[in-house]
Amino acid sequence: MATAALTYTSLVEEIPSYAERSTDVKFLAQVPTFIMLAENRIATDMKQQGFQGVVRGTMTAGGVGAVMEKPSFWRETISFNYLDPVTGWQPMRLRALEYLKNFWPLQSSTQPPRFYADYNFNNFLVAPSPDQGYTFELVYYARLQPLSAENTTNWLTINAPQCLLYACILEAFMWTKNAAKVAEWTTHYNSAKAGFLQETAERLGDRTEIVTRG
Repeated sequence: MATAALTYTSLVEEIPSYAERSTDVKFLAQVPTFIMLAENRIATDMKQQGFQGVVRGTMTAGGVGAVMEKPSFWRETISFNYLDPVTGWQPMRLRALEYLKNFWPLQSSTQPPRFYADYNFNNFLVAPSPDQGYTFELVYYARLQPLSAENTTNWLTINAPQCLLYACILEAFMWTKNAAKVAEWTTHYNSAKAGFLQETAERLGDRTEIVTRG
């Protein structure tokens, strides 16, 4: 007996069915957009381990190394560390961009880095500029690889299919401007999201604690 599973293909089929728009050509053309908007909604609403990414690399020494590119689909930094060959892993602290520019105005001057800032959405600025090619480790929240005809499953389809489906249907009814259905599916989505967040909170708790499930 086959196991039911949510995929991009099944979402494309189910969203028009739930919305009773299976023959509406204009609606069908919008379905990929509904899925994209739903994925972004969930990425904003739920910070889960499944949304965490880890990347390691090597800093570039000198002033050019002060600007570091963020990984694809980055949304928020969790931690940013580098490996000092003498003292081991060292954390860099988040500061405002203006603080870094005042703290280290001459990027050509180098020392072990102490701080980082969001230079823009695609890059970090670190200060001081790295004095050598340190190994770094960035832990961050990311948007998942978007669903598509080529990428038919991701962490959401496997671990939180109800949240994804309900968010897609909510986006669909927002497009149709059906206020009653928007309210109904907002409730469904929020309920699924709350249950998933509670499950995650219990998973992150100390295993030595006694957790009473309501």
